[in-house]
Amino acid sequence: MTMLYPIQDTFVRGEISPRLHARASLDLYRAALSRCENFLTLPHGGIRKRGGTYFCAEVKDSSKATRLIPFIFSADQAYALEFGNLYIRVYAYGARVGVVEVVTPYLEADLFDLQFVQSADQMWIVHKDYMPQVLTRTAHTTWTLAEFVFLDGPYDDINTTATTLMPAESGAIHPMMTSNTLPSGTAASSAGTAWHAFDRDNKTVITFGTTTGDVSYDFAGAATKVCDAYWIQTRANGGSRAPVSWDFQGFDGTNWISLDSRTAETGWSRGEVRFYEFQNETAYQSYRIVLNGSEGDDNMDIAEMGWHEDGDTQTPFNLTASSIVGINDGTGFQTSDVGRAIRLLGSDAIWRWARIVSRTSTTVVTIRLYGHALPNLSPIARWRLGTFVPGKYVQSGSLYEERLAFSRKFSVYASATGDFENFATGEEDDDALEFVQAGGGQANDITWIAESDGALVIGTLGGIRALSGSGIDEALTPSSFKNRRSRTFGCAPLRPVDAGQSFLFVTRSRKSIAELTQSATGKFTSEDVGQVSEHIPKQGVVELAFQTDPDPLLWFPLDNGELGGYTHQPSQEVRGMHRHRIAGSFSGAAFSDSAWGMVESAVVTPGQDGNDDLWLIVKRTIGGATRRTIEIKSVPFEYGEVADAFEVDCGLTYSGVATVTVTGLDHLNGETVDALADGIVYHGLTVAAGAVSLPGGAMAAKWQVGLPYEASADTLELDVGGRDGSIVGRRKKVAKVILSLFETDTTGLEITSMQRGRWEPVRVPSVVAPDSSANLFTGNVEVPIDDSWEGQGRLRIRHTNPTPCTIRAFTPVFDSEA
Repeated sequence: MTMLYPIQDTFVRGEISPRLHARASLDLYRAALSRCENFLTLPHGGIRKRGGTYFCAEVKDSSKATRLIPFIFSADQAYALEFGNLYIRVYAYGARVGVVEVVTPYLEADLFDLQFVQSADQMWIVHKDYMPQVLTRTAHTTWTLAEFVFLDGPYDDINTTATTLMPAESGAIHPMMTSNTLPSGTAASSAGTAWHAFDRDNKTVITFGTTTGDVSYDFAGAATKVCDAYWIQTRANGGSRAPVSWDFQGFDGTNWISLDSRTAETGWSRGEVRFYEFQNETAYQSYRIVLNGSEGDDNMDIAEMGWHEDGDTQTPFNLTASSIVGINDGTGFQTSDVGRAIRLLGSDAIWRWARIVSRTSTTVVTIRLYGHALPNLSPIARWRLGTFVPGKYVQSGSLYEERLAFSRKFSVYASATGDFENFATGEEDDDALEFVQAGGGQANDITWIAESDGALVIGTLGGIRALSGSGIDEALTPSSFKNRRSRTFGCAPLRPVDAGQSFLFVTRSRKSIAELTQSATGKFTSEDVGQVSEHIPKQGVVELAFQTDPDPLLWFPLDNGELGGYTHQPSQEVRGMHRHRIAGSFSGAAFSDSAWGMVESAVVTPGQDGNDDLWLIVKRTIGGATRRTIEIKSVPFEYGEVADAFEVDCGLTYSGVATVTVTGLDHLNGETVDALADGIVYHGLTVAAGAVSLPGGAMAAKWQVGLPYEASADTLELDVGGRDGSIVGRRKKVAKVILSLFETDTTGLEITSMQRGRWEPVRVPSVVAPDSSANLFTGNVEVPIDDSWEGQGRLRIRHTNPTPCTIRAFTPVFDSEA
């Protein structure tokens, strides 16, 4: 027999798959564990017991599933949003924000299908069954939710059927005039026949006999309207005598107010129409255009004008279809079309857009027309219905190059640059964009989109693509784009996370996690980072949350209620998964009753102390009832006093006058809890009427009290090599273990052989202070082990106290067959 001293001084690969437990020749094997539960793998190499969770609040309705979503304005203004059945509540830094509660359209079944994108104080929330919603924070306690309004797009294909749409009005502030006073209002001019400018006949003109003049329209009675655009058409025959400069004005009852001025409008051709827009939200009782200068030597005339009424204040008018063919797959207009956009090509070959306000029948809707007034009321043969209808709304969103982008099915829609509501496509660089089949040649649904350096990354069920400008450092525009395919895994419809130098995303099956990286040439590749620990994400990943401080960690709730963790620092070859079972239990889990609290949602926000906050929703059975609570994982214990360590779950802290009893634990009524009171450990206390007391009348000024949990780690069979090869599988017997510890309460630390199962306490002289409070030990300690020759040299380590534990290395000392 030979005495061996193999040291394991790194655990950075975490808990590896049972399928790898015989691969002792791999480098990763020597940095791994067969079990890592409630321990974190540290970038420095060791493992540390995770911190506990602070109780924040119970959700509004514990009988229904609830989800958390982060709202991060800045590093020092961050919130966690509780999304429940038809509501949102707001939390910040461990507490609910006032009584803020926002009504939403989202049902319990919708919550985990929501995706979101945020810019400053606004968040766009999307779901395929609802129009996008905009959540806006205007103050710490003032939050609103409103339907997002797409301006002029996106649209389905242009109608190719024989169906025409007949407008009842033109969208102008004036009707089609048949005289200066009919059918309503009064048209006037400084010369000529004023109503000819509004008769929808470009063959009749108003001639001024000079190069200056004006035309006005006054509403009947005390009526007022808001005008925001106009067009002017020149005569169809003869020489050009079009105006070259003018001032468009509104009359407020006392003064004429200038709304739009133009100069140097030259080069008119026969019958040409020019369009002008301006900002105006004021309703005036009269409007006029004051003309000054003409392209003619001594005369000026105008064939036609259309002065548009602002769509938001416009009285809706009928739009009548000649048939239902081509409308909603031949079913005609539906009540769900209310709010939908529709684009109309006028007889002047100019596109306008309108919004459906109400539905009268399968062939009749009322609309408000935006942009410019129609030239006439002729039937419109070329039209496009808005793309989005119930069940076919956008499914994901992102910001990219100052554009707001959405995706649905195979397509990506991006707003105009810097104008997030404007989805009117065009040819200018700043115009909105629309990419059909953005998912590539295969008809794979887009599951998410995300902003990356130099590309809009598109995750699909079949893989990942990158949409960008056609050249290096070129912006994405209507005329400059390329859609690159990457050799990657298919993507689940779960929001990816930015891990600094890469993205982490869930693969299509929801049973693995992959890392997406970009090379210096812009090429994207992905690697299955969960393959080494495939048994952990194989439980089914619910969502991802990534923290950067104090350590880079990915958190992911699993379908079985465990909280997966992944320490991610690839530059230092740190890639280790670990599992966490939050204290408590739940009765009624689909896979049998659980002996741990079920984590249903997790998000990360910046914390107040420079560390990130991990927020959780945990489901437990307490007092025979289901309770869902919002909790925040405590920051790691480092270089402090043991009394400040928070190593319990769903717990609270008391600090004040020394007391024998603390209250405020109503959420744990009837539960057995542990307490760390002035650094002294108390096990097995019972909460009654929201209070818990120390035994024997003991008093403490600093309490950490909550549900107890245990951290455990199982080692692999180490191979140091024998005289004739590997010792893996050979008989061996552990005599003792040498542990290298850091800031550890050894009174809660025990070790056992995987074969015998007898727990050996770690005894270090003087680790308990004279007042019985725990003392933290740093250094090496030997622990004798009762083992047998069938033990394979494997050990199990556990820590049971509500106190810190960090293991830097361990050395099993064992005899082995030569």
